Amino acid sequence: MRYSKVRSFSLLLLFTVFTGCYTRQASEDFKELPAVVLQKEVDESNNDPLFEMTEWIPENWWVIFDDEQLNGFIETTLVNNPTLQSAKTKILLALTTADKVRSALYPTITWNADLQREKLSETGVLPVSGTGSVSSSALLPQAPVAPGIPVYFTQYETALNILYDFDLWGKNRNTLRAALGEVQSAIADEAFTRLSLSLAVAEVYFQLQADYEQLRILREIHENREQYFELVKKRVQYNLDDNLIFYAALNNLIAAKQALLVTEANIAVGENQLRAYLAGDFQEEICDIHIDQKTLPKVPLPVALPLHLISHRPDIISKLWLIESACYKIKVAIAGYYPDINLMAFGGFQTIHIQKWFEAKSTYGDIQLATSLPIFTGGLLTANLRSSEVNYDLQVLDYNQLIIDAVKQVLNGIVVLKNNNNQLELFKHEAKDQQEIFRLTNLRIEHNIGSNLDYLNSENEFLLIKQQEVIALKNTLQSILELIKALGGGYDVAQ
Repeated sequence: MRYSKVRSFSLLLLFTVFTGCYTRQASEDFKELPAVVLQKEVDESNNDPLFEMTEWIPENWWVIFDDEQLNGFIETTLVNNPTLQSAKTKILLALTTADKVRSALYPTITWNADLQREKLSETGVLPVSGTGSVSSSALLPQAPVAPGIPVYFTQYETALNILYDFDLWGKNRNTLRAALGEVQSAIADEAFTRLSLSLAVAEVYFQLQADYEQLRILREIHENREQYFELVKKRVQYNLDDNLIFYAALNNLIAAKQALLVTEANIAVGENQLRAYLAGDFQEEICDIHIDQKTLPKVPLPVALPLHLISHRPDIISKLWLIESACYKIKVAIAGYYPDINLMAFGGFQTIHIQKWFEAKSTYGDIQLATSLPIFTGGLLTANLRSSEVNYDLQVLDYNQLIIDAVKQVLNGIVVLKNNNNQLELFKHEAKDQQEIFRLTNLRIEHNIGSNLDYLNSENEFLLIKQQEVIALKNTLQSILELIKALGGGYDVAQ
């Protein structure tokens, strides 16, 4: 009893020394969201007609563009795209991993049966039937014959085995919590993939629609430059212009043709990209919606943006779950310094007489309460704990960087959207002014005050401004998408 008490006290002292040395708190702190600057930007945008103050962005945010074709493309992508299907499969993989970890919380019970045919040595240590006589030259006395042990026999055995880890220090429970955190992270990653894919489809779609509109304008510019070149060519023939004007007109025609070819190639690439997102047969029809005739949507801007930004960014939520998982892994590493206490037991029937297999006297069994304490592991436990702590710190640092990036993206998104929209309005006014100049030029020609060259130059200037207006419209639409992405789309962690 005295020895048992001394040993228990010594073990307790060792536990205290070992665990007391390795309970360092993680060094990295969470960065706070700079709420003041965000709220200031929201307040300044409150009266801007470009924005609509809302509680949050709708889950299917793309409906704000009021485009049925876009709606269909995004919904098809969210069903068929392999990237999203892969993200969903990763959730299932994380769930199965958590289920495997969960199994350690319960006893392991197995049943086994064994049929063994064996022959014993007739000259070995164990005496068998028929080997009672010994050689006179034997140096050692022989054991008496045991007539009950045959040389050949068949052993029949069946048993139930039980193994249970008491998990007194929570190692298995914390491992499960860490695995469940990774499940939640995978769910948030799937939401982020969904958001990224839907935004990518919308981005390619609006780029295509802008290219369609530019293609029409560039064809008109090309036709205009062809007519201009033909007029200059005739004027040179009649010595009304020199070769300098001729080659300038020719270069303008070539540049117009090059721009036309580039845009046609961009359209082909964009259509293939969009169809790839749809994951179909690359034959989906993409209709031209005349993007310049579409009304810009009011952009939803959450009133309580600083309060809810973190909970509506799936990438940030994913990182928070990974941080929680990393925290539990530190606890698992600490538990490695404590002893493992396991219960092992088995019981069953064993006999060499099949007719007596399940009789009471054929029963056998064993029960053990085992414990193991790591005394020296060559620094393995320390390395495991330090690795877990460093991993936690890295996750926190990544989170802090995500917070900085999120705020920067939101602020930039609002500023860039306002700026692009202002540029769009300027180009619209300039296009109206140029259209009026074009009308007045036509009047001058009708009254024989101007020439056809004046007409073509005026038309070309108008078309160039229309081209810039389309580019500004595309940039505005793209900046709307960037802001939606910065806000986290319609993601809601509570769903």
